[in-house]
Amino acid sequence: MTFIRYVGVQIAAYAVDMGGFLALLHFGITGPVIANLLAKACAGLFAFSVHRAFTFGITGPSRRGMHAIRYFVLLAINAPLSSAILAAFLHVIPHAAVAKIVADVLTVVLSYFLTARVVFGRSHAIAPSKPREQRQV
Repeated sequence: MTFIRYVGVQIAAYAVDMGGFLALLHFGITGPVIANLLAKACAGLFAFSVHRAFTFGITGPSRRGMHAIRYFVLLAINAPLSSAILAAFLHVIPHAAVAKIVADVLTVVLSYFLTARVVFGRSHAIAPSKPREQRQV
């Protein structure tokens, strides 16, 4: 069930990501790689908050700072990796949005496992989740 919630939140975060990416390109603010990094930062802020509370059911301020640091370090690794993959795909896929989708699909499963295990400390990321009220970290 945790993975299903993760995917749902990622879809919403992806809407923020892709919307920001397309807006930056449409208005000519920056090129595809920088637009990707900026859009991912906005989507990351959204996703952290929702994943912590909804996906992993962590309530209260306990360890919020540590979770945030780990999440954004992971994002800092994931965003350039995704951007590098995007840059490579732009050589073979002429449409920037399609190349971005392909690059992001390649990184989503890896990011789930890292988020679940490294950021929020769940050792069994796909195992059935405990009731939400029991998981205050």
